[in-house]
Amino acid sequence: MTKKRLLLTGILCSALLLGGCSALTNSNDETGKENEQKAEKKTEEEMIEDKYFVSVQDYTGKEYTLDNGEETDKIAEENRDEVERAIKKYFKEEYKTEVKVHNIVGAIDGATVFVESVGKPHFYSYAIIPIDKDKKEVDSEGVWSQEGQIDAAILSGLYAWIYEDEFKKLDHYLDEKVKEYPIVSISEKANQNGAGNYHTTPYYKLVIYGGIVQEKLLDEYLNNTDRSKEEWVSMLEGESINPAMVSVLIQLYMEEPDVEPDKEIFDEMVSDLSDMDGLPVAKYSFLLHDNTIDKTNAQNNKENTLERKAPNYIIKE
Repeated sequence: MTKKRLLLTGILCSALLLGGCSALTNSNDETGKENEQKAEKKTEEEMIEDKYFVSVQDYTGKEYTLDNGEETDKIAEENRDEVERAIKKYFKEEYKTEVKVHNIVGAIDGATVFVESVGKPHFYSYAIIPIDKDKKEVDSEGVWSQEGQIDAAILSGLYAWIYEDEFKKLDHYLDEKVKEYPIVSISEKANQNGAGNYHTTPYYKLVIYGGIVQEKLLDEYLNNTDRSKEEWVSMLEGESINPAMVSVLIQLYMEEPDVEPDKEIFDEMVSDLSDMDGLPVAKYSFLLHDNTIDKTNAQNNKENTLERKAPNYIIKE
């Protein structure tokens, strides 16, 4: 039987134009190479995914990393009590604010310390403590922060507090959508450990860029933090707030792994948010990601993310 098949193959090859059999062979070889290349590319993509990305439900924020921070991270952890005391002292003396420390991440010549305010106004922020790698010591008196970062965090917390009832409407809407559809948010634990900055909830981040909110509130806060909500509300009564100076970034994720962001859910939510009345003055963005987040920086910048953002904000005036 084998001989007959071989003979038949030889006859067919002879019947074709010269080179016909080799053409078939080459075609098969090329197809095989293409498949191998695709397999190699897929494997490379999978390797990147495995290295950097994790399911958002599994992300704790403890995976957050900064460049060249392995050595300083170890020194900071060995001196954690001193680091915490220095950071709390810095926020209390410079910003009249009590904070609790959640996470310490080593960097080149120091460590970034992520904190959360105690009580209201509620916000997340961070400060940097220098570390001498040769002496393996932390510099408790050298704590510093990026210019304007903590100021903006305080303002975002005040704005969220002043318009607490209006933000509750947004919170309720997002709560209902998460129950209705296969979508999820980042965890509060992840926000505490570094994903959160300014006033951040599991659903959104609020950022103030200055304007009348800063003019009216910042100095008053630094002069006297012990004010009631009603006092803060009265400071913005009658003021015209520019939505360009207030940003609300909403981010949600697909609940299941290996599922693309759902266009129907996205479009419905964009429409709902656009039509919704009674929200605080701001420019709103909405991003719907797949199920993953970059564990090193708490971001998802994949091309498959569905976005409604700059310059096409949802504006609430």
